[in-house]
Amino acid sequence: MPRSRRVGVGAEPRFRLPARNMLDEQLGQVLQGLWAELSRGAADRHHGFHVPTLCTIGCDGAPVARSVVLRRVIAEACEIVCHTDVRSDKVAEIGHDPRVAWHFYAPELKLQVRVSAVAAIHTFDARADEGWARSPLSSRRCYLAPRAPGSACDAPSPNLPAGILDRRPTEDESAPGRANFAVVVTRAMAIDWLFLASEGHQRARFTRSADGSGWDGSWIEP
Repeated sequence: MPRSRRVGVGAEPRFRLPARNMLDEQLGQVLQGLWAELSRGAADRHHGFHVPTLCTIGCDGAPVARSVVLRRVIAEACEIVCHTDVRSDKVAEIGHDPRVAWHFYAPELKLQVRVSAVAAIHTFDARADEGWARSPLSSRRCYLAPRAPGSACDAPSPNLPAGILDRRPTEDESAPGRANFAVVVTRAMAIDWLFLASEGHQRARFTRSADGSGWDGSWIEP
């Protein structure tokens, strides 16, 4: 059975695609590189990781998947963050079962990253206040929706106040949306990394160590 090796997370200037003769000790570079790319995905709306898929477990036990905007990545805390409306189904689903999964794919890097994580919802606390302060007015606009996301309607509807249909709200106009705003903080517990190449794919798996102090990594067959 292949051995798992303890690897760390550190600063990496740019993700480097691995060579075929990559050795086990380079697993740490892979881990650093994937967290660096996740961070870039949060900052760059043109990055393939910017709009990943977040999967939850529905309250009926069925899996639910949706695209979300990646808002922040904190590698040192193993956190992957998005925002949501407190009235959305995902809030109830995470409250029922905090286990979630992320799927990222960057075609420009030929890189897929899958993450198993545990989620927490932040609404009226410092973490949510920080997320709201970091949100541009164009993003705050959707939290002014008068009806809960997923509500039945008689015809296609933007679910926005009439006065801001064609523009961003002002700072004062966006303020009521704060009551509907929540930050979803997920903490990664396991990561599956897959680099796709015509000459042969490469794949690695990383799991949080039992004491939570680091990561154990191993190469696996693609």
